[in-house]
Amino acid sequence: MAPLFPLIWRRWLLAIALAATGWAALPALVWAQLSPVLTEQFLSDPEFSEPRDPLLPDLPIERPLSPLEKLALAAELDALAAEAEALFLAGQTEAAFATWMREVRLRRILGYEAELEAIQRVGLRVWENSRAEEVQLITLRLRQIQAELLAQAPLNIALLEEVVAAFEVLRDVDAAVAVYETLIERATLAGDRDEQQRLLENLANLRETWFRFEVAAATYQTLLDALGQGEDLQAIAYLQGIIRNLQQAGELSQAIEYQRRLVRRYERTAQPRPIPPVTLAIARNYRALDNLEQAQSVYSTTYTTALGLGQTDVASEALADLAEIYLAQEKLADVLYLYQQLLAVHRLSYNGYGLMQTFDKLGQLYEGQDLPDNAIAAYQEALIIAEHLNYRDGYFELRLQQLLFEQGRLEVMPQAQHQASQVGPLQDPDFWQGNSAPLAESLQED
Repeated sequence: MAPLFPLIWRRWLLAIALAATGWAALPALVWAQLSPVLTEQFLSDPEFSEPRDPLLPDLPIERPLSPLEKLALAAELDALAAEAEALFLAGQTEAAFATWMREVRLRRILGYEAELEAIQRVGLRVWENSRAEEVQLITLRLRQIQAELLAQAPLNIALLEEVVAAFEVLRDVDAAVAVYETLIERATLAGDRDEQQRLLENLANLRETWFRFEVAAATYQTLLDALGQGEDLQAIAYLQGIIRNLQQAGELSQAIEYQRRLVRRYERTAQPRPIPPVTLAIARNYRALDNLEQAQSVYSTTYTTALGLGQTDVASEALADLAEIYLAQEKLADVLYLYQQLLAVHRLSYNGYGLMQTFDKLGQLYEGQDLPDNAIAAYQEALIIAEHLNYRDGYFELRLQQLLFEQGRLEVMPQAQHQASQVGPLQDPDFWQGNSAPLAESLQED
């Protein structure tokens, strides 16, 4: 079985480089009208064409360079690349790019591997600097290399994948995809299932990296369909790829379908721990689709399952999301109960920040219901934690001062005089039963 996503880190690094330089978002370059003379000169074989480059040795007869001569040329081309870099840093842009293009052309003599390395390196520079003419010339040469490599038997897959990488550098993603599609077709005709799978994985990753989420999801689906029985690890990886891309494409209903399939796969393979994060994502998708009844049901299941597995982070996220839904629906008794459960979960996980945030929300809830004493008690709890964390204590002091002023009390109660919270001692959280949960009298609905 082929290794999963062998080029993923390389492509992510490329994507990061694009984003960092700002040219991932640039529009496509406007192609220049290339001079036929310039095109012919760049594409001609520098080893035998005229005029001969001064870096090449004068030979009494026309012959290929010897290994020693190629070694000397490689050193001279390295120096030429350094010269181009110095010119560029000195602001002599035209001279720098002319030198780089000369180096790329001469690297051809040293073989495809050396030439493709130079094309990727210089291609990065020419695209970054919107050099349309140079981009066109390099693209034409890449297409030549692609045709020459595809005409070989057997195919040199490693070099063809370097061609793909070079096309990616030049943002010619369609050309990169076309190379992979050709290789996949040939692997399929040859009956090489492992190679077909590996190439499809690379194609899916390429499409995802370049934000083509719908076709990336379809490629992962092709991979999933080709799996046999018992290949659960691969199936899980492909389902995750489909879900990831459907989410990015905004196809939430389809994403839910595959998320449910992923849950069933985890259940079938006796892997309970990954299930709560997936069901949390399902609940959030239902909520985004405004299917609140389904969202509430899945949130409740997620909370129960996550708590049973000790995944307090997932349990607290499910409770917090549920509380937001009920708050929007003004079901305040349910909100209060969920906040109490959330406090208990945060206490279990020693999450001081979560406790502080929940007491803050409780305080705001009580304020909105004109229950200032309860709000003061909640804010005092939050203030104690904030002072321990050295975070947001000024905010809570201000909330308390405002409430105390409205109550005719002019100063915040010192921490030494702090009384126990009205929320009561927090025991292990129980499992929420919806509206059948005990409700605080202060928030009984009419």
